[in-house]
Amino acid sequence: MTEAVPVHIDGVELTLRVNENLLDACQRSAIELPFSCRAGSCHTCLLRCTEGVVPAQAQRGLMPSLRSLGYLLACQCQPTSAMTLTRPSQADMVTSCQLLTSAGTDASFRFMQFETTRLLTCQPGQRLLLVTDAEPAPLIEVTATCPETHMVDALMHCPPGGIFPSWLDAADAFGQEFEVRGPVGAGGDGLAGKADVPAESQAPAPDPTLWTELDGGATVRAVLEDFYSQVYQDQLLAPFFQKVTRDRSIDKQYSFLKQLMTGERVYFGDRPRNAHHWMVISNELFDYRQALMVRTLEKHGLTALQIARWTRLELHYRRDIVKSAAWPRHVNGVDLPLDGYANETLSAGTLCDHCGAAIDAGTMVKYHVRLGHISCPGCASGGPQVFASSDGACDAPA
Repeated sequence: MTEAVPVHIDGVELTLRVNENLLDACQRSAIELPFSCRAGSCHTCLLRCTEGVVPAQAQRGLMPSLRSLGYLLACQCQPTSAMTLTRPSQADMVTSCQLLTSAGTDASFRFMQFETTRLLTCQPGQRLLLVTDAEPAPLIEVTATCPETHMVDALMHCPPGGIFPSWLDAADAFGQEFEVRGPVGAGGDGLAGKADVPAESQAPAPDPTLWTELDGGATVRAVLEDFYSQVYQDQLLAPFFQKVTRDRSIDKQYSFLKQLMTGERVYFGDRPRNAHHWMVISNELFDYRQALMVRTLEKHGLTALQIARWTRLELHYRRDIVKSAAWPRHVNGVDLPLDGYANETLSAGTLCDHCGAAIDAGTMVKYHVRLGHISCPGCASGGPQVFASSDGACDAPA
């Protein structure tokens, strides 16, 4: 076991408990930090270490450029010594791109259109920094974006004394791969916001004959039982189902698919947009999940045509699920708080979700607005290791 160590973040000194990771410590202490999968897959909980030693496990899966700058994943970091942390800078984020077109012979700029491998929520007027060894490096000014297709129109400016990359005007420039940092500058902070959320998908046309072909739902149930048994054992998918039982997931998806296939109103849960609003899910992860489903459908004897009809219904909601940052939950025309903490005076006694201590009615506590997790005053203070004593009080160790 490691010893409790102090960590500084947002000007607050936070003392981590034994074997506690940074993300859990921040949530216990009501320090707002974006997160999604909790398994190091989504890279949502990035922080940068400016002082201290970063454990190797905390940088697993990060690009070399981010590791060299001291970036880490809070959900994977159990500090071994004191650390000072800062929030991530968009200028440090590197995105791979592929050139589609380029034009222009002006000595100072070129028009270019390219596609990004991840959703860049940059806006016209913002800039991207070309990753290159050339000094001074060309600057890319965004003129238009199409988030749904990851397409960016831009002007590449050549600074005085600089040169354009040779590949930009080559005859075989189409498909050229390059990297950019950012976005930076005017036009927004580069994070997904309300304007970046596409219109919600309407239900696809039902396919009642498919439901009949699948034994009136019996095969659907068997497929889902097999599929979710695999999901709950999968290191990439299981983290999104914390505190949701396997049976609950099966029942909800069964009702949802029955409604999609038959058109009957039998599903009363959240729509896909709201059900996945907090989950940061890439196209790659979405496709990974779909591939697992297709293998399961094949295992249960569905024909190629039946598999195509099943997956059509699921793929219909891709744009409601895939995103690079969490979206607010939208209910009755109102965007509910996405994350963060609020204060509440308890009307009835309860237990702290972090240390298990009893909390009396009338106590002011902090709670996470999405998770509903409550921090007692001792946990919210960010102090050292705390234990629940025999009488339920929250005591510091001797």
